[in-house]
Amino acid sequence: MFADVEILSNNTYKFNIFTYSIPTRLTQKIKIGSIIKVTFRNTIKDAVVINTHNESPNIKLIKPIEKVTSQLNSTQLLFLKHVASANYLNIGMTLFNLYKDTDYKLDSELGLSENLIFNNNDIYSNLENKERNIIFTPSLKSAKTLYENMIRNNIQIDFYQKTGGNEEISNVIQSQSKYTNTILLSNNYPKIFQSKNTNCHFFDTNDIGFNLPKLNSMNIIELASLKHHYFGGKYYFYNEYPSLNIFDKATHYKKPDLTNVDIYHGNGINECIELLKTKYDLSTNILAHDQPSEEYLNDFNIIKNNQEDYDISVLINPRIVYKNNLNSERLIYLIKKINEVNTKNKKLIILSTQNIDLHKALEYEYITKLTKEELKERKKWGPNLHHKVYKILSDKELSLENTNLVLGPRVRDDVFEYEININLRNNINYNKIITSFRKLQTYEPRKVMSI
Repeated sequence: MFADVEILSNNTYKFNIFTYSIPTRLTQKIKIGSIIKVTFRNTIKDAVVINTHNESPNIKLIKPIEKVTSQLNSTQLLFLKHVASANYLNIGMTLFNLYKDTDYKLDSELGLSENLIFNNNDIYSNLENKERNIIFTPSLKSAKTLYENMIRNNIQIDFYQKTGGNEEISNVIQSQSKYTNTILLSNNYPKIFQSKNTNCHFFDTNDIGFNLPKLNSMNIIELASLKHHYFGGKYYFYNEYPSLNIFDKATHYKKPDLTNVDIYHGNGINECIELLKTKYDLSTNILAHDQPSEEYLNDFNIIKNNQEDYDISVLINPRIVYKNNLNSERLIYLIKKINEVNTKNKKLIILSTQNIDLHKALEYEYITKLTKEELKERKKWGPNLHHKVYKILSDKELSLENTNLVLGPRVRDDVFEYEININLRNNINYNKIITSFRKLQTYEPRKVMSI
């Protein structure tokens, strides 16, 4: 018998698979999902078995598998297939990057399930002292700020992470049972094994710090949602509004305070800017949020980083509705900018070529109605937690035989646009998906977030 395997590595071998023979002594031990040792390029490497068969490959020398070190159960294997397929990875890369520090050990099913979404400010009233609470934050700065706010709210924190060092976090993980409330960086989440008396809290889930750049911007919040889906556990997510790319509900939405928001309306952007000039002189320090805004506002002093001091923040034509559908990512962005100026007691100026009623547009009832419509569309077409969409752009038509996941092309301005649709809700045909990934990797697919 033979086994097709993926080497557990950073990303060196992309979507390649390698075939090894199964020694007679290991015939009963080798299964799909086995973690094994193989000789690979004169070095002993860890690998995972993704297929077993009797077809002898056209290779002169087929090396045997050295030993079996562990076995993934069916739920763990399905979870890894889902995570890898959703993030344009393979299982080998996923295991190596997320679980090397745990010797490739994954969670077990807990038999309980709680998955709740709250506003960021609700975290101070949600910690149950009778149970173990682990709070994951997107950055060290966020961890420190949250710790200080917890202390001001008379909440005891036994430990918060102050550095990104391995020694610090290793000591904490080993002695976690001693702590009730702990604040950790989110990249440590895969190292934590939940128990029935552990609550995992994820603070400010829309922060880009939850993305892992080395893994195609895999999102820790999405990873946590998938772990909850497959293994259960008690999860609490905090944000301004949940990303509907991940969540299938939007509870606890709170209309932001618009006291520090002014809207300047004009028939065109230049007219809006002229109106701005009548209110603020050219020495005003303006926080601009993208390159087009910087170009429009270049008569003023442009500030590009919200950590620097500025006088006013300016958004040009923010839109939370596109083609009559809510765009939750744009809504999140707008709320973040509103909350940001409120925290710093600054002004947010919105330059709009449409006469918008922001108070009405951000009312709970209106947002709730739009949310239902967006969720309906995402369920049908994706993207969502179980249905991922990638886009490929090319200046010529591509030859994509035997890549059943690809739709298109749609031609716009002499650009050929393709979509990779990966529905992971039911049976996951991992080998089919990984074969398509291998053929498409030179085209650098980009993940789609919005409908």
